[in-house]
Amino acid sequence: MSKKTIAIIGATGTIGSVFSKNLAKSNYRLLLFDHQAKKLNLLAREIRKLKPSKDIEFMSCASEASWEADIIIPDIPAADEKELAQKIGPFTNRKIVLSFPGRHHANNLGALLPGARIVSVSSATDELRTSGTEVFLDGDDQAIETVGKIMAAAGFVPVPVRNFKNNHINKSNIEEMETTRWTLDPTHSEIHFKIRHLMVSWVTGNFKKFDASVETEGDDLTTAKIRFAADINSISTNNDQRDAHLRTGDFFDAQNHPQLVFESDKLEKIDAETFKLYGTLTMRGQSKKIALNVEYGGMTIDPWGNTRTGFSVTGKLNRKDFGVNFSMVSETGGILLGEEVAINANVEFVKQAALQTQAA
Repeated sequence: MSKKTIAIIGATGTIGSVFSKNLAKSNYRLLLFDHQAKKLNLLAREIRKLKPSKDIEFMSCASEASWEADIIIPDIPAADEKELAQKIGPFTNRKIVLSFPGRHHANNLGALLPGARIVSVSSATDELRTSGTEVFLDGDDQAIETVGKIMAAAGFVPVPVRNFKNNHINKSNIEEMETTRWTLDPTHSEIHFKIRHLMVSWVTGNFKKFDASVETEGDDLTTAKIRFAADINSISTNNDQRDAHLRTGDFFDAQNHPQLVFESDKLEKIDAETFKLYGTLTMRGQSKKIALNVEYGGMTIDPWGNTRTGFSVTGKLNRKDFGVNFSMVSETGGILLGEEVAINANVEFVKQAALQTQAA
């Protein structure tokens, strides 16, 4: 019997890289796909050091695949399920697809791939970051048996769903684990704004105190619920007199409205690294719908074992929409301050586990 071929889509991702490196030591034939050619080349070099003679192929574009693989492991966001289904649809009568991070993702893939045998994979921490992690498999018996061997070859401990009663976790726990909480790392985050001064230059500022939280279903960013709050009294433009003026009723009115708050409605995926964030911004007691541009920085494991993700957020708003109507004309007839405010934030979040105090 010939050895099985495993295709890993998004091989440089958090899950994909774990499987790519661990399965390189196994007896399986690997096909590794990723649209990020530079990262794929780095991964290729790492794997070839581990196993120079390994039967493995690296491909920079998944659409070029022949899809002869027996098992497909997609490290993709839920929003890409339809695209994946279109690629592998014609071959699903003989495919097993591993679905992360659990049943919700598996159900979506199952609806798109009626002929495929979908195996849902979850872990006690809703992530797969180190060998030895106990993983829970849900699917038909034969597919679970096959996937169990693959998971074991990758260094994990497979547990079929039907054995949950004899384990420390049950089905209801698996459903609950699908909600992932992310906390802000303030030491690696910042928020800035700028506004025109006399229409010839810019005044820039930032908030020194702010907080944000994110909740997602698994690691699916398109399900994110985001809340951000900034302390108005912490505003800084590198000028004490100007900062004091900004806190007054002419601008933010910090005494009556001490916080600026943003709450998300939807995070819309544009492509692998670009999103559109829609939500409500409340300032000076005025709430308005706004849209922001989001650049996704990726996900990684830090030296202390925490899972981290980062984003850059940009956007523009009109201060008068929020009741900030202060205006003054210069001696030459020019407007002292512009109406449009540009926002730029760089934020880093830590997944669930307590934030380590070390700073890189």
